[in-house]
Amino acid sequence: MNHIPLANLKAILLDLDDTLYAYKPCHQAGYEACKVLADKKYTISNLDFDAAWKLGRDKVHHDLHGQGASHSRLLYAQKVSEHLFGKSNPVFALEMEETYWNVFLETIAFKPGVEEFLKEAKAKGIKMCIVTDLTAQIQMQKWLKLDLGRYIDFLVSSEEAGIEKPGKYIFELALEKLGARADECIMIGDSEEKDVKGAVAMGIKGYKV
Repeated sequence: MNHIPLANLKAILLDLDDTLYAYKPCHQAGYEACKVLADKKYTISNLDFDAAWKLGRDKVHHDLHGQGASHSRLLYAQKVSEHLFGKSNPVFALEMEETYWNVFLETIAFKPGVEEFLKEAKAKGIKMCIVTDLTAQIQMQKWLKLDLGRYIDFLVSSEEAGIEKPGKYIFELALEKLGARADECIMIGDSEEKDVKGAVAMGIKGYKV
């Protein structure tokens, strides 16, 4: 992020997942922990778990497209139980969600250079807001794990906004919280389509990292 100019900025909008930290190793660690638990406690093979998880995830994505809940690991796990057991099993679903996120959060860490960028922006008095596609609770837990309160002023999740990026309102809500105009801000994220193009459509300059 060191290449991004900070002069004359009032505020920065920041994506969270795969922008401030690397998502893949965190996800992989959490997912593998779920597979171990499923095998040991429920004698579900890795192959069967993989297949059921994909079916569940795809179903939730389809049914809840464009909503924060479309990323819910609890709903994925509920679908897994219904596929493998022929009925809902809340104990299983809750165990899987807790296991996944506990291990995920144990793994999370800033990408190289990110914290230095946040420190510099903070020192310049630039307000910052996380703009993220997921449910509020887990994004707040990531916030706490990374101790983002040292640098970041606000959080906007797609659950709160009722729409995911590149939808207009999630950016409008961030600008409202920041008390800033579009031309006084930049947006930084890993997705050209969601972060950069979504911001540009609002008159906000976007940077892909």
